[in-house]
Amino acid sequence: MYFAVALDGNHESLLLAVGLGTLECKESWKWFMMKLKECLGDDTEVGFIRNLCGKIDFAVERVYPDSYHGYCPKDIARKIRDSVGHNDTEVEMLFSKSFNTYSVHDIYLCLESLQSACRNPPFYTFLRSPLFCLDNIAISKWARTFFPKVCYNVKSIDIPEMVKNISTSTHELPITTTVELIIKSIQSAYDERDEIAVTPYVENKVQKRVNKSYNWVARCMYGDTFEVDDNFDTIKVQLERRVCICGKWKKTGIPCGHAIASLRSRTSEAIHQMVDIS
Repeated sequence: MYFAVALDGNHESLLLAVGLGTLECKESWKWFMMKLKECLGDDTEVGFIRNLCGKIDFAVERVYPDSYHGYCPKDIARKIRDSVGHNDTEVEMLFSKSFNTYSVHDIYLCLESLQSACRNPPFYTFLRSPLFCLDNIAISKWARTFFPKVCYNVKSIDIPEMVKNISTSTHELPITTTVELIIKSIQSAYDERDEIAVTPYVENKVQKRVNKSYNWVARCMYGDTFEVDDNFDTIKVQLERRVCICGKWKKTGIPCGHAIASLRSRTSEAIHQMVDIS
């Protein structure tokens, strides 16, 4: 079975499509991608985040040659962990910090720290081993900083739990019946989430950023442009353009703490109006 899974506005896995095939190979994945494109339409902009599998590479490059195509950084982190041989290493932690950054400046600082850690004990013997997989993967393929659209997150997207439950409880039924039940579950999930302006995930994110930025000082420079002192640095925000140089607002579609500090003189509704829910 082939699955296409998205991350919805509530930061939850949402199954988009299911395909059945007799063999997992490049041509089968290409067939699945072609069917997916037929369903989504030629004008739908999509991006793909997946694990390190050459078969899917082949299919995406041929069916969606102009779309963003990246790799799940948590899958890369797992490979680093396996190379090092034990969990919770400093190398894995520094790599995780790298792919979670929001600006080009920050990611290169994190990568410098990562390289420095690998030159020192106990990791110097693994200098090629844990980071070897990064040598042949462009940073733009796994770093959130370089993702071209908003709402990209590095959460590892697996097959939704409802698919596992249905497959387990209906293993004696014909496969077509199982797929029909999966489709009904997908439609039900869409119905439940329909017409939600701001999801609970976004509400939670906004509230955390409101709390974090409570003591930050925002100064209006001119018009809609502010400078915000966040106790560590002075950050520039342009409200109408929805731009903050920290990068969070642009990449997540949710106002960052600097933007919220600038909006503090307005009502709480104004903050939610700045969320990109498209």
